[in-house]
Amino acid sequence: MPRTRPEQLSRLVAVTRAPAGRPVAAFFAAWAVLAVLGSLWAWATPPSASPDEPAHIIRAASVVRGELFGEPSAWGNVVHVPQYVADAHRQTCYAFQPTVPANCTLPAEADPAALVTAPTSAGLYNPLYYALVGWPSLLFGDANGLTAMRVASAVLSALFAALAFAVVMTFRERRMPVLAFAVAVTPMLLFLSGTVNPSAIEATATLAVFCGMLGVTLSPDPARLRGRAVIVAVSAVVAVNARGLSPLWVLAAVAVPLLLTSGRGLAQLLRRPAVLVTIGIVAAGTLAAVGWTLGTNSLANAIAHPEDALQFPGVGASPVTGFQKVFLGTIGYSQGLVGLFGWLDTPAPDPVLYAWGLAIGALCVGALLVLRGRRLLVSWVLVGAFLLLPAVVQAVYIHGGGLIWQGRYNLPLFLCLVIGLAALLGDSVFRARHSRLRLRILVVAAAAVGQLWAFETALRRYAVGSNGSVKTLLFGSPDWAPLGGAPAVLIVAAAAFAVAAVLLFRASGDTAGGRRFTPVAAGLATRPAGLGSRSGRSDLRGPGGSRGTRAPAG
Repeated sequence: MPRTRPEQLSRLVAVTRAPAGRPVAAFFAAWAVLAVLGSLWAWATPPSASPDEPAHIIRAASVVRGELFGEPSAWGNVVHVPQYVADAHRQTCYAFQPTVPANCTLPAEADPAALVTAPTSAGLYNPLYYALVGWPSLLFGDANGLTAMRVASAVLSALFAALAFAVVMTFRERRMPVLAFAVAVTPMLLFLSGTVNPSAIEATATLAVFCGMLGVTLSPDPARLRGRAVIVAVSAVVAVNARGLSPLWVLAAVAVPLLLTSGRGLAQLLRRPAVLVTIGIVAAGTLAAVGWTLGTNSLANAIAHPEDALQFPGVGASPVTGFQKVFLGTIGYSQGLVGLFGWLDTPAPDPVLYAWGLAIGALCVGALLVLRGRRLLVSWVLVGAFLLLPAVVQAVYIHGGGLIWQGRYNLPLFLCLVIGLAALLGDSVFRARHSRLRLRILVVAAAAVGQLWAFETALRRYAVGSNGSVKTLLFGSPDWAPLGGAPAVLIVAAAAFAVAAVLLFRASGDTAGGRRFTPVAAGLATRPAGLGSRSGRSDLRGPGGSRGTRAPAG
């Protein structure tokens, strides 16, 4: 009986490198670490210290009490909430004044749990996020309820970021995208996750959708298709209902990764029950979100009912003006992606902003120079969407509603850009082991130092003002201090950032994975077009480098 040649065997068996990472363990570790980091920001941030947080706090407390709308007024919808919640508006004496510490003094209330009326400019926003984070206000009768709502928001934001991280850990080429989380998780994302504000959950849930889709097309695995589909479905429903513009970001997160697959691969995906169920769930969630936005006119309320809405500068300007201001101001607006704390009045230190800008620029330039085929196309689309979609949105809105854009609104696309470009690059750069080691040390160490520096800057601004001294913050009597004092908070934060850095360094390392033999007949998909593919396609190869048989996507 003749022996089977290695080349013949490789046509029958597809040999791939089994992911050495453990996605379930990675999920829980990432969830715990990110929840702690977000909660640290909640601890170190005084009440009402993020953009529009009083409005979001009041909205959350009213939604969980069954009041979805309230009565319209020039200051927003008037609803009924506990007195300690309504006081959020009076705790902004330092807003827009970076040199003023957060030492707002309020008169003692006889009954802080008594229901009173309060306006909220978020009164027409989709209630899903507010229901998910507002429930702690039902358990507390004082300001501890506000802190508990912040922690709930931090835990929920961390949940979706951890889902995205776990999916990336299943990629065949995962080292670069895992390391890229050090860039994607900016101080601003953690700051927002530790406040009552839907921006962070919108961003992390959209990232989970994007990573799930990227796993299906860039690193397909039939055994993981159902799990990835569940992540996409749940994350998409939460993401599209987070804010009025969320369906646009989720559409990009779903559609862009599909450019990595061919028409045949897409047709094969559409024959999978898990994919069809996911499409139905995402479509239903999106219809509900769009229905709410159109029914309440929450996006265009300032245009349709200017007497009942806040006004912004630029009303009456042309769409060209709106597009130009946001597009040309991309770098300035990007400050709000990395670190712009308080009421957009406290930027992160310049070296922190420069370091993040350098990392983001290196990813963009590297991808556009190195990639080819479909991966190059997707990288161009990601960069283009990041640059153009915000400008288009502002162009559409400026004439009737004014100039409303803020850098943080682009967080969903920013996260997809960073992780997407890193995943597309994969192992194509820094192939030498010593180069990868240096890159990991540089990125992780710089990110940890930058995070702590930004954290200290924000804490100092709240405690002694932006021009206050570190000596007063640590050893003096600051005008405001978090529970336990500023030194204790900084020590805990330094330890948490150090632990996060060590865990990420290990997760992005070179791990020895065993080989997994998967029969082609089982339906293992080929890798999408990418680096080193001249024809725009890439085929599975056996140990000897021979081409494997094409198989359905999964």
